[in-house]
Amino acid sequence: MKKTLEWHKYGVTSVAISPNGKILPSGGFDNTIKIGNLQTGELENTLTGHNDLVYAVAISLDGQTLVSGSADKTVKIWRIP
Repeated sequence: MKKTLEWHKYGVTSVAISPNGKILPSGGFDNTIKIGNLQTGELENTLTGHNDLVYAVAISLDGQTLVSGSADKTVKIWRIP
């Protein structure tokens, strides 16, 4: 199976996959984190709060918490909606 997901306005810098294989968060040059459904390819949510590009995203083992790191020198912890 091959899908092309074009959720970010600019380039993508990081991606992760939830342990259950359903959630795909991605960070990008547009300072946002996009949360998508990997099975359907649909964008489910956009997280904003960083003031510069998002370099890294990671999901907890239970799939409920997301951590992001940004060039704005912050690390943010998010509850996945």
